[in-house]
Amino acid sequence: MTWRPDNRLALENDGSRVDVRDKVTGAARYTTDYYPEGLLWASYIRCPYGKAFLRSSKLEAARAAPGVVEVELEKQEGTYPGDRLGHICAESRQALEQGLAALALEFERDRPATDIEREKKPLETFDEDPSVQEKQADLERIFSEAAHTLERTYQTQVQTHSCLEPHNSLVDYRGDHAIARQSTQATFSVRNELTEVLGLPPDKVEMHCEHVGGGFGSKFGLSPEGQLAAKLSKKHGRPVRVLMNREEEHLDNGLRPGSLQYMKLAIGPDGKLLGGRIHTWGSVGPVGGGGGTSNPSRYNFGIVAKTHQDVNLNSGFPRAMRAPGHPQGMFAVEMMMDELAEAAGMDPLEFRRLNETSDVRRAMLDVGAEQIGWHRRKPSGTWEGPLKRGFGIGVADWGNSPGEATITIHVYPNGNVEVLSGSQDIGTGFRTLLVDCVAHQLGIDRARVEAKVGVSTYPPGPGSGGSVTSRFVAPKALGAAEQARQDLRQRVAREWGVPADEVAAENGVFKHADRTMSWNEACKLIGQDRLTVTEKENGIFWKEPTGSEAVQFAEVEVDVETGIVRVKKVVALQNVGQAVNCKTVENQITGGVIQGISFALFEDRILNRQTGAMVNPNLEFYKIAGSRDIPEIVPIIWQSRPDAGVNSLGEPPVVPTPGAVGCAVANAIGVPVRRMPITPWRVLSALAERDGGAV
Repeated sequence: MTWRPDNRLALENDGSRVDVRDKVTGAARYTTDYYPEGLLWASYIRCPYGKAFLRSSKLEAARAAPGVVEVELEKQEGTYPGDRLGHICAESRQALEQGLAALALEFERDRPATDIEREKKPLETFDEDPSVQEKQADLERIFSEAAHTLERTYQTQVQTHSCLEPHNSLVDYRGDHAIARQSTQATFSVRNELTEVLGLPPDKVEMHCEHVGGGFGSKFGLSPEGQLAAKLSKKHGRPVRVLMNREEEHLDNGLRPGSLQYMKLAIGPDGKLLGGRIHTWGSVGPVGGGGGTSNPSRYNFGIVAKTHQDVNLNSGFPRAMRAPGHPQGMFAVEMMMDELAEAAGMDPLEFRRLNETSDVRRAMLDVGAEQIGWHRRKPSGTWEGPLKRGFGIGVADWGNSPGEATITIHVYPNGNVEVLSGSQDIGTGFRTLLVDCVAHQLGIDRARVEAKVGVSTYPPGPGSGGSVTSRFVAPKALGAAEQARQDLRQRVAREWGVPADEVAAENGVFKHADRTMSWNEACKLIGQDRLTVTEKENGIFWKEPTGSEAVQFAEVEVDVETGIVRVKKVVALQNVGQAVNCKTVENQITGGVIQGISFALFEDRILNRQTGAMVNPNLEFYKIAGSRDIPEIVPIIWQSRPDAGVNSLGEPPVVPTPGAVGCAVANAIGVPVRRMPITPWRVLSALAERDGGAV
């Protein structure tokens, strides 16, 4: 569904992805589909515990195992489960696994730090912070004038990366040059880091990632798998593959950090937010930080004193994960908004309208409320029977900064067209965007256009992070196609002996007076070579992008006898600016909602408090949303201005979902569940606590 202020925009189409046949038939080749001659396999030797010292190993036995090429231990102390202690290299994957088993590692464990609540500093520690002290007088005034003041703490869990394609790298060092294949979100970042590891200039390192099975922020840079493959390939002069297994994916390939979020907020008699005190704690790895959240944001909170502490645990390190910091921050924000509305006796929808900072989101709230049937919402906890319905709201936005990219187009004498970009398609439909932009501007069928992407010898483009790839590249693709169209127009004009500005070029047909020339005939004028155009500057096709605002409405059903939550429907409105391909846009919105539901209800890294080991490093016990957990999802493509450019889209759709689901659950059962994931046990516990009992 598309919601516009005016007529349908010309560039939009609903075509399927251009690589769909390759993917469903297995013709699409991923990094692990390549097996060069002489391939070696390598893996890291890891510590399985949160904090432990390696007391003994059978290093010589591992080195003597059949097929093992090299075994090295580089350190003995592990500070998180999955910590890299050394590596092993072998002739085959089977030999690699046998070599790892032959090591027979024995550890002496120490007490690990595994619990954010146990390890964090108390809230009072941060009250002396200058950012709090300078607002102290304002806070005292706000709380004294407030009609209502609430003090709440919300908690979100650690979410680990679970990409469909595991992290893997294949490096083939050949002395004076190297060819690498890696599952990555940044072709050129990997290429540049490889030049440093291998000691080769950039033009001697060729990086390929034609197809990628998801990244979501975890596949930037050369990463540990690429570093090891490159080092060993250079050492042995043979291609080396490093392929993470599913356990390693959970332990050492990044995560969305957990959070505790304390909020004390005040509202005035008119229901407007006055401000208050917010402190957040983020659970991070044994050193470093990166556990911040987006709390507060989106609404007009008034005067707020905000502080934060990163809490170091003996666990894996944070890594970018689709909209880093935002889903966990907005879960707390939306839950608090509903609790404040309840305290003020206001409808949560009206309370948000009153405190909203965006006119676009205000309009979205009206449309979303109609689409979800907000009029069916009842006061919290008043639905009859054991199956209770509830409704909730979540909002988001995202920035749209400018960026650089280069596109090259080849037009061949037979009328076929190639469009080249070194940027990668990580599963989002980037190829399709290129094809649709070029086909549209040239006025030809998209079947005539082939997109080639993800190779470092192609024109440079951005990494897939910050939701920038389509926004940066689309204008360049249109610009290059327009240059090609004008070149052909001039060739046709010379053929006819008329001024070029008198030749019309529309829908792949060239016209002058009563003469016409088809696309195929015009392309024959190129001769035996090909027409090549490269676009580096921004094509002037649209004004600057609008904001990537988002609003979602969730409807849930909660069984108060079992605690099971079922999301029944999500209406997801997303301001996309210019939609190049509606089907791909809707796919992005839908995917964000699915990941948001999975985060809200299921996913949770569990650590053994005594050993620090991860209890559920697999997809059997690390629960993610399955097909039966997915509700009706209604993506609404919002275009607030017809001349806007392509907006950021990849990340904002995942931000509102957890908060919307959490608010809907609270509305259904009459009591908020302030900790994610919202499991049956936590639902029943919240109900029992409200009723003064225990589960």
